[in-house]
This record gives sequence, structure tokens and C-alpha cells, in this order.
Amino acid sequence: MVATPASLEAPTLHLDLPDPEQDDLSTLEFHARLEQAWELCDRFDLQTEIWRGRILAAVRDREKRGGEGRGAGFLQWLREREISKTRAYSLIQLAESANSLVGDGLLEESSVNNFSKRAFVETAQADPEVQQMISEAANEGQQITRKQVRRLTDEFTAATSPLLPDEIRERTQQNLLPPKAVAPLVRELARLPEPQQEDLRRVLKEEPELDRIKD
Repeated sequence: MVATPASLEAPTLHLDLPDPEQDDLSTLEFHARLEQAWELCDRFDLQTEIWRGRILAAVRDREKRGGEGRGAGFLQWLREREISKTRAYSLIQLAESANSLVGDGLLEESSVNNFSKRAFVETAQADPEVQQMISEAANEGQQITRKQVRRLTDEFTAATSPLLPDEIRERTQQNLLPPKAVAPLVRELARLPEPQQEDLRRVLKEEPELDRIKD
């Protein structure tokens, strides 16, 4: 179906920016209002990029139908719009993440607007349990930031990772160890060979203290 001119009318984004010349507006409030406006732009960008990803996926999938020169049309489409393959597949991945979160019933379509772009990307990459918690909050109308997603991801990782000894996980669950300190340790353990992991787990089991985690 070819879009009609009426359907191609671009939506308008209206923002109420503070006046830099307004002397009775405190610096704190001035920057707070600008931050709110910036977040709205971020959410507008997210919707736009999800749809760009869906468009690119449609072009790519059309090319997969076969025949000589398969894929050439997709690459030509990218060149005409000066889009790199890396950028294109990043957008497609974003769209697929949106389709997955919404399609699996975790996230309501309208709740996508409650995410900043970076928060949505990190949610899509998070563990299913974290996705569930974040989606529930978004569906309830909460505004989701990247900081919130990272905090929940750190908390979940620190409390559940099998790479950690039980003593560390238990102390994290009891709020005796901060997740933001334990989560980087999990990432470090994942990069080590198994023998070194075992050595470090033994040390942590004997001394499940914050100072040892930071060493």
C-alpha cells in the first residue's frame, strides 16, 4: 500500500523550553526543565529509530526472497540514504528487541514511550528477569532511565550469578554488600580462566568483605 500525502505528514514535537533571560528562574529549575525536554527528545528518537529499524528489516527481508543479486537492493537502499551496514543492523536489532518485548506480552506498546532510548536498549539486552521488572514498572507509567536499568541489572547479577560464592550472593541479598561493587566482580570473573575463577572464589569465600571485592 502506497502512503498518501496525508499519511506522510510528520508529527510535531512541541517543547516548552525555559527562557534563558528569565532572571526569577533559578539555575536548578532551569536545568531541570531542560533535562525534562531532553528526555522527551530521547523518547521521540526511540520511537523514530524503532520504526527505522522496522523499515530496514522490511527492505532486507524483501531481498531475501532470492534471485540474482540478492541483497544488492538492500545495500543500494543504504547507500542512497548514507546509512552504514553497522548502523542499519543496529536499528534492525533495536526494532527486533521492541517487537520481542511487546510481542511476548512483557511490554505494552504505549509503554515504550516511558523509556529513554539508552534505557530501552539496555533493557533489551538484560536478563529476562530484569526485563520483567522493568517492563512492569513501565507498564505502570513509570519513566525508565538508563540509570534505573543498570541499577536493577547490577542488583540481579550480584544476587544471582553462579560465578560468585554463596557467601557473596547471600551478603548482597542481605544488603551487606553493594550490588554496584559486586556486579563488576562478576564481569571480571567471567573473563578469567576456570582455575583463576576457582582461586578467586576461594579467597572471596574466606573473606566475603567489601575491601576484598575491591582488590
